[in-house]
Amino acid sequence: MTIGSVETVGSPIRFKTKAEVVYEEIRRRIMRGILPPASPLNQDALALELGVSVTPVREAVRRLEAEGLLRVHAHRSVLVSPLSLSELSEIYDVRLQLDPHAAAVATTKASEEALARIEQMARTEVSSDPLEQATINRAFHRAIYAESDNGLMIGILDRLWERTDRYRIMLVSSEIDVKVVVQEHLEIVAATQSRQSRQVAKLIRAHVGKARASIESALD
Repeated sequence: MTIGSVETVGSPIRFKTKAEVVYEEIRRRIMRGILPPASPLNQDALALELGVSVTPVREAVRRLEAEGLLRVHAHRSVLVSPLSLSELSEIYDVRLQLDPHAAAVATTKASEEALARIEQMARTEVSSDPLEQATINRAFHRAIYAESDNGLMIGILDRLWERTDRYRIMLVSSEIDVKVVVQEHLEIVAATQSRQSRQVAKLIRAHVGKARASIESALD
């Protein structure tokens, strides 16, 4: 892999630091299950494999720890965070409150241009690849709650989605009925375009609740 790559999409061109590239690679391995839940992460060995010093690896580890994807013990031992029903329950208890509320607020604030963009995202063909599928799904939902224009709430939801995506990818992505997901997304879009904030909140709550039930069933 290339360390210190350049990002050319959009303007201006931005060079990625070694820590950013290492972060993305470790995260990819965690999300793909290449680094399984509860498995150890050897920072020295990983640095050697990626051809970098241990410093960018440690920076990446701190970032992933903050996102809840890694656990650091005694300042040295690093483990991939395990999947647990209790963590999942805590995350969804919060998401079932914040996701509907953020979407309802966004319904009253989103511009017509933003709503048109969100509708186009809802009609995007979902990939058969679990990670790409989760990325497309998350992009759709983030496009909605980002229109709430509440930075704190957006940041909290970003972190919660980071943690739930791993469960979704590893446990249920291959069993998701894409047509049902697309239909539910389009219903959410229609209610948003009609500025029906209560209906949007209701649809989001049901949509998120269904995802929770599927993941809990698979994990249990």
